[in-house]
Amino acid sequence: MKKIFRYLCVGLFLLVAWPFFLYRKYGNSDWKPQGAVIVVANHYSAFDPFFLWMIFRREEPVFVTTADVKKRCNSAFVTWLFDCLYLDYATKNYKFFKDCLRLLRAGRMLVIFPEGAVNPRKAGFFDFKRSFLFLARKTGCDILPVYLYPELRACRRSSVYIGDPVTEEEYSAIPDDLDAVTLVQSRILDYSFAVPQARDITLEEFDRLAK
Repeated sequence: MKKIFRYLCVGLFLLVAWPFFLYRKYGNSDWKPQGAVIVVANHYSAFDPFFLWMIFRREEPVFVTTADVKKRCNSAFVTWLFDCLYLDYATKNYKFFKDCLRLLRAGRMLVIFPEGAVNPRKAGFFDFKRSFLFLARKTGCDILPVYLYPELRACRRSSVYIGDPVTEEEYSAIPDDLDAVTLVQSRILDYSFAVPQARDITLEEFDRLAK
């Protein structure tokens, strides 16, 4: 019943807002999951999960978000609607990791934005946190790097670059967690140069936005 309600809400939302959610896929656009996978993406907009849900909806992805979204009514409703898992940086998160491992071992798709917050600069990334790598090492699943550039302007297509999976063999060959996380982050950064951007950001503007 909740799934039907979810599709009804999404349909009504797109009926009004569809000009803002056009997108074009690049890279490994025909990729299909072979078992459990963790999708790791940058986070330039609060609507990034919606783009990924539209692309991967047949796989019924489960999204990870921070617990503070429950403080706002609209975001609390959306995360409830999409059955998100909540990560609380103030606790040990035993239940969170247990639920993530259970889903991955059942062959599900998990979507994580490892920056942990929206990056309003739409340039570069915040440091990636390591939770996705911990889950991958525990389950042996692939990690799928994805780059998102949301336009969010009417009739302008956002860009989504779907990379090649980082397999268990690849990240297991890197014993240091920070180095393995950097590998995934650097691939997403490489993808950012492979899609057309809305405009070039000057160094002066980058510095202004970063303040």
